[in-house]
Amino acid sequence: METSAVLASAEDRVVDEAVAALERRYQAGHHGPEQRRRDLRHLFGLVLRCVDEGHTESIITPSEQIAADRFVAGVDIAEVLGAFNVLQEALWRQVAGTLAGQQQIEALGFVNAIVGAGKDALARTYVALVSREGNRLGAQHAPPGGDGKAASGGALAGTDDLAAAPVRTGVHGQVGVITLDDRRHRNAIGPQLADGVVAALESLRAWQVRVVVLRAAAGMDVWSAGHDISELPRGRRDPLGYNDSLEGMLRAIRIFPMPVVAMVHGTVWGGALDLVLSCDLVTADETASFAITAANLGLPYNTTGLLHFLGRLPVNLIKEMFFTAAPLDAKKARECLLVNHLVGAAELEPFTLELAATMAAKSPMAIAVIKEQLRVLTDYQPIAAQVYERIQGLRREAYDSSDYLEGLNAFAEKRPPVFRGT
Repeated sequence: METSAVLASAEDRVVDEAVAALERRYQAGHHGPEQRRRDLRHLFGLVLRCVDEGHTESIITPSEQIAADRFVAGVDIAEVLGAFNVLQEALWRQVAGTLAGQQQIEALGFVNAIVGAGKDALARTYVALVSREGNRLGAQHAPPGGDGKAASGGALAGTDDLAAAPVRTGVHGQVGVITLDDRRHRNAIGPQLADGVVAALESLRAWQVRVVVLRAAAGMDVWSAGHDISELPRGRRDPLGYNDSLEGMLRAIRIFPMPVVAMVHGTVWGGALDLVLSCDLVTADETASFAITAANLGLPYNTTGLLHFLGRLPVNLIKEMFFTAAPLDAKKARECLLVNHLVGAAELEPFTLELAATMAAKSPMAIAVIKEQLRVLTDYQPIAAQVYERIQGLRREAYDSSDYLEGLNAFAEKRPPVFRGT
């Protein structure tokens, strides 16, 4: 059966699934369910047209128009990108459940290319509009390489969203700054925050910054509370699958061609530690601590995430952190080289910006290729197919278990979990 026919026959199901996912992610967004349904049906039509024509060009101009319309309406780019993301996930599930073999692989790759082309066009248009009309956002935007300071709400959001945006961006000369500012949820990593970071990286790439600093908003004593537990599936599905928003954000940081520095003031929990380790360098002050809390939830961590840890920390320390879920204080983190530089709280921001400026003065081409080489050398470890399948089988037993549900329930009910090993 042709890919076009497979998708056309499932339009209502795919759109319904995408609308439901978008409603869960952006409950307080600009649009209601019916408008979101119309938008997603329009996007679905663009994807189907590209599939019929055999190329991605047909989604590019409409995506640019979508970006322009949403920019004028003051809609957060993270929410718009979220629509593309949920549709892509629903399309992937439809293709994976209907096609098989080489046809499935080719269809998944083509869907990914089509949606990716649309997202690229969307981000480029947003950045161009902000560059041209930045003052209407209520912030001063400095050109790349200048001495000014730029700031925007969300990832280049409008003024109506500025106060509530979970992610803010700024530019200091050739250094971009991404600020996590979801105080209500202690920077828990859900789809909106993760998509906001990805969009912020794309906007800063367009600004041609040479280094990015990732930080929590000033005054927060929790850098990030980790993966948003309310977003985790309650069994019968991999809680850390490839399309999870946290996983997508980690990949975006790891493949970003310029250095990303995590500036840590406060506590780092769970998946947020994976985020810190996915950055290229870490600066911190004495308030910082780091804990990986998967065992508290009965959550079987994914193999990719464990590789992130193995690339930075001794294996015996990794085991202790995962097996006990106990926090690692700032001094110990520095001794173990999880933290590159440990400085006083008052010095943290100026020290980090100075370090970033030093890197920004070096050859960006050399840095980009060195970073990519190191990523390839550390991220990719060969593993036999049967070994991988065995690991995935063991993980599936864990996330299908009653222990996993007990961990989620105990967290929600603010009580200690009682694990029975079943």
